[in-house]
Amino acid sequence: MKAKRFLLFLILAVCVTLCGCSTGFDDDTLLQPPKNTGREAAIQKLIEKSAGGPYSLKYPNSGNYRSAIITEDLNGDETDEAIAFYRTKLNETVHMLVMRAVNKEWKVCSDFKTEYTNVDCISFADYNFDGVKDILVGFTTSGEVNELNIFNLNFRKSKASKVKFKTNYSAFTTGDFDSDGGSEIITLTLTSAESEATAKLIDYDKKRLYTLSQCSMDSSVTTYENVVSSKLDDKNTGVIVDGIVEGGFVTQILYFNSRERELENYPYTMSKSKNITFRSFSVLSRDIDDDEIVEVPVINSESNASDTENAAPVISWRSFSVGRNKLIEDMSCMNNFDYGYYFELPDYFKGKTVGALSDDSKTMEIYSIDKNKKNSLLLTIKVFDVGTSPDKMKGYSTLENYNQNIYAYKIGESSVLYIDDKLVKENFALSDIGA
Repeated sequence: MKAKRFLLFLILAVCVTLCGCSTGFDDDTLLQPPKNTGREAAIQKLIEKSAGGPYSLKYPNSGNYRSAIITEDLNGDETDEAIAFYRTKLNETVHMLVMRAVNKEWKVCSDFKTEYTNVDCISFADYNFDGVKDILVGFTTSGEVNELNIFNLNFRKSKASKVKFKTNYSAFTTGDFDSDGGSEIITLTLTSAESEATAKLIDYDKKRLYTLSQCSMDSSVTTYENVVSSKLDDKNTGVIVDGIVEGGFVTQILYFNSRERELENYPYTMSKSKNITFRSFSVLSRDIDDDEIVEVPVINSESNASDTENAAPVISWRSFSVGRNKLIEDMSCMNNFDYGYYFELPDYFKGKTVGALSDDSKTMEIYSIDKNKKNSLLLTIKVFDVGTSPDKMKGYSTLENYNQNIYAYKIGESSVLYIDDKLVKENFALSDIGA
């Protein structure tokens, strides 16, 4: 039994308007495998031999691995192993084939004939501290319930085996949430007629997987859209969960604190933070600055100037501070979702500016504000069609050419806040952020 005990917190960040592996269901169409060469050809021959006749590959519906033949270095020897999903012509249930290269020749380790007709997703994690990634596969039953199965590959015997563990889920992810060197599993379920929405922390101890802790999730979530493990700070790893609710999105953050207790039977407890943030567009949490920490978007789509219509939405990207138990702003930017760009606001712009979009969204103007009124025009960003004559672009300088669009800008003639060409170019960025 581990000496550490873990406290699981849930932060609900509810958004009010519509804007890991997560669930997704495809049709029953099976794709015929293409003819391959090299390693892929050797793997395909093993599939053909195992199938013993006509077969079709089966592709995972969701997750980071969408191929029917997935390669992954499970033991860190810089040589990939392979997992393939297929169905035979005579049987609708999925086969899972585990293969590895031995002396440069591919061989089948195990061929699992499952009870499932569809593959939801596949992931890899070393949860049992043996230095080998285990194979986590979510299968979808005929009743559209996902079941998580786990498989180990014994390299000494070149044989894969199924772990005596199975649990239902709507989404799941993995990570070293307690910094013990092994991965834990987080499963999420949605509210159903039989049970409430729940998050479970599944841990490993004494050669078994078991539920270490659990807490309730937002019962109004109908789909987990984005589930990702992330560093929250230098010491803590958590899970960011973006879910769809009626009329909008909800973001929930799970994190874990270790607690040393003298009593070994000290109960595992969980609680929920009361932090609530609102946003008005369908923007998912993401790592916006490549620091391996996922930020949560807090969006203000309302103007703070009384005379501004079509206000440009401002996203405050915030990371979660475990020690302070609150969201801390990392970056604030003014957005044009229709044309896929944003302008990062300097600190001295925050609370002192407002953005307005034209009816066709091709023009965004940023003004300073004074006494809740638009004041000086600081910056105009305008999208022109490629091929626009120079006369029509007179006074504008080009920022980017992308997707048949020219992104250009013009600095206002008189500004009460400092702005120059260098600042505009450094703070403008094309982005896939947004609806």
